[in-house]
Formats: sequence, structure tokens, C-alpha cells
Amino acid sequence: MDTICAESSEFITPRRVLISSNYRAWPEVYNGQSYGFLNVISQIETCDSVQPEPASYSIGRGLRPNAPFLVGELRHRIASQTRRALGRPRTSNCAVTEIAQDYDVFMFMCQFPLELGALERLKGWRKHSKIAVAYVLETWSYALHETRHELALLNDFDHVFVLNAQSIETLSRYVTVPISFLPSATDCLLATPPIPSVERVIDVFSFGRRAAPIHRHLLGLAKADPEFFYIFDTAKGGEITDFAEHRMQTANLLKRSRYTIGYNPRDLGVYHREGAPREDALSTRYFEAAAGGAITLGSAPLCDEFNDLFDWPDAVINLPTSTKNLKEFLDELEQEPERLLAARRNNIYQSLRRHDWSHRWRDILTTIGLLPTSQHVERIAKLDRLANLFLKSEQPHQVARADS
Repeated sequence: MDTICAESSEFITPRRVLISSNYRAWPEVYNGQSYGFLNVISQIETCDSVQPEPASYSIGRGLRPNAPFLVGELRHRIASQTRRALGRPRTSNCAVTEIAQDYDVFMFMCQFPLELGALERLKGWRKHSKIAVAYVLETWSYALHETRHELALLNDFDHVFVLNAQSIETLSRYVTVPISFLPSATDCLLATPPIPSVERVIDVFSFGRRAAPIHRHLLGLAKADPEFFYIFDTAKGGEITDFAEHRMQTANLLKRSRYTIGYNPRDLGVYHREGAPREDALSTRYFEAAAGGAITLGSAPLCDEFNDLFDWPDAVINLPTSTKNLKEFLDELEQEPERLLAARRNNIYQSLRRHDWSHRWRDILTTIGLLPTSQHVERIAKLDRLANLFLKSEQPHQVARADS
């Protein structure tokens, strides 16, 4: 039976969608984005999810890798480099998975072009997919030639989406199918605080990349004032044991944070090669913080996409890394409760209306000529209702510190 779209008189023929990524084989923190997007798709489509496990040799990987892993890793790297020397993609660390059923849409997502080799471990995906789309998050122009063999795998897709809009011109030298910019987003139903809002007991939450001078100042504040609650990463790298738990934990911390730290990667000296043209791109941290109602202190990417997507006051409050008196900076902000209230309200409202992963899936469907499912339409309607509730419910006392 056909399904009727809740806001359209058009009929949607039931479809089967296959979603896949390499996040289970490579469980790094950054792959939480792939998990988050595909998880939302699975809630609004009739989906099969194929997330290959790590290849058998990788058992024993860790801080103290065992001997079988080291031998297997050495063999893997030799084989991988040999393939690349022969003009082929590197060998993925994903286990081989057979795709045997037919699907209307196949969606593959990964962080870096180097990870596209996972597609060669998904046997039969193109044969069994009527339409295939890929979403690659980090496509820095200066590094594309080094991954040209992996990028060639994208030519088997019907459409490719990337987060870095400024890389599309260079990427088109290696990829012959259509390429479109697709912003990041977050799961706003997970990230948005409840109504009435929980108390924001965390003064500053810093996760992922950070500016060393600002971190030192924040540490100093936390040491000097037992009431100042600063949460930050104390480990670098490491395996995510459960992506659902990881995403929930991050969302819960942001819902309870007054401020979070976020800088344009270029300001921190990353994703840049000497002599290469300047390139700025969006980062998912801005979407996650906004949805949670935390106010981002730092700097915004210098790209039109950020200005278009975060076009409200104080989406990011500039905090130069050279700031000497951070306590004075924060105290001055606290003297503007109405400004802070408006910033949080706008962050949450705009995220619910524009920056859920379901909005991005809608963009993909529009590009490939498909309609949303009734579950998809219902989710977006729910997001809109929540957005309107936040406009009416957020009160100044909910953003003021308990001791103010």
C-alpha cells in the first residue's frame, strides 16, 4: 500500500534504504557524526543498516596491542601500500560484507576520503542499489591528490555530498559525478534541552580541539574558584565503545552548559598545509552546541556557508585566543542576561527549525528526486512544534547563575 505524505497530496511509494559507514570498524570520536546521521535516517525510513565490524586481524588493537594484532597490522599496511602503489585504493580495515538484497537508495557516509576503501569490502552494493549517494565530511583540497585512488570509488555513485564547499572545484577533478555541498547537523530531538530547561550547572564545556591559551586560563579559573565548573577532555584519542551512549553523554553535557569553546580550525593551525590556499569549512561542534542551547565562545569559520546557516546574533561570541583576562570577559557577559537569553533561545529555535539531520536527509532526497516519508514529515513537524514552544517558554531566570 502506498503511503500518503502528511503535508502533500502526492503518494510516496514505499522504499527500502540501505545505510552504511565504517564507524564500527574505526570507532573514533569523529565518527559519531556518521552514527548520528545514519541513526536519524533509520528512524524515518524503512532501513537496513550495514556497519561492518573490524577485520579479524584488528582484534587486540589498543594501548597495549598484542602480537597477533601487530603482525596482522604489518601485513595489512604492506598490502595496502602495495595496492596504492599500483594505483588502487588502500585496503580497508572493515570485514567483508555481502549485500544480497535490492534497495531503492544506498547511503554511505565517512569522515575522510581515505576511508572510502570500505566500499570495496561491501560486495554487491552498487548492483543492488537503484540510487546511491555518498557523504564525505572532510575533503580538504590540499590533500585530495594523495587520496585520488580512493576518490575514484565515488564515481560509482549517482551523487556525492561534501561538508567542505570550498573543496568542490578541486574535488571535481577527481570525481566525475555531481557533487553538492551538504551542511552538517545534529540529532535535535536528542540534543535539545527539555521544557522547562534543566539548570546549566556547567560554566564551560570544552570538547575536542581547543586553544591552549584559553584552556590554561579556564584551568586557572577552576583552580581558583571551587564554584567554577569547567569540563574538558583529559585523554586524546581512544575507542568509542558505544556510539549511542557517547552521543547521549555529549548532548546531556551541552544541555547543562552555559558556554562551550569552539574555534575555526584555521585559527588553531590545523587542516592547513604551508603554501596551500586558505580553506575554511563548517564544523559539527557549532551545530551540537547551538542545539543544546550552549553559547559558543571562540571564532567562526570564515566561509559564506557559516554566515548563511548561523545568521542570528551571537551564534558565536568572539573570544580571541590572546585574551588575557578571561574572568573579566565572562563576568562582563554575565552582566547581560537578556543577551544571553536571546542567544540561547535563538540557538535552540534555529537548530530545531533548520539543523536537524532530518533536514539534511530532506535535502538529499530533493536532490535525487524523492519525497520524504510520512515519518520524516512527522519528525520535522515535531521539530517545528518544539521550536515554537521554546520561543514561549525560555525565561531569564533559566540562564542566570544560581549565585547571581
